[in-house]
Amino acid sequence: MTDSEMQEQIEKSLYSGQASYEVSLAARFLDIWEPAILAVKREGYSIKCIGTRGVVVTEKFLQKTAVTIPYGHPTAFSILGSAEQLLRTENSSLRDTIVLTMRLFIMRAVEKRKAKKKGIFFNK
Repeated sequence: MTDSEMQEQIEKSLYSGQASYEVSLAARFLDIWEPAILAVKREGYSIKCIGTRGVVVTEKFLQKTAVTIPYGHPTAFSILGSAEQLLRTENSSLRDTIVLTMRLFIMRAVEKRKAKKKGIFFNK
């Protein structure tokens, strides 16, 4: 994926307010990964395993929510919410697209909440 393709994909996700990605979720055992769907929406995200485990997490974006790339893992990324979720993709460009998209969604969700609080304060 080129930079322009990545930019276009991120803009499309931001415009529609949602994105969905096929990923693998670390099963907390030695190198066992479960196929999953990461769904990102304006206010939060969910991870649903394909198979018996079902929904693993559904969370709203908070100011403390962080999406990071662990050192030494070319296709992995981590979402830190109420718990840490380690995920990976098929290639690094998809991982980068997901990380950048999620960071923008988090930033917008936090800004939106701050604006609502200010609006409530100034409307009195």
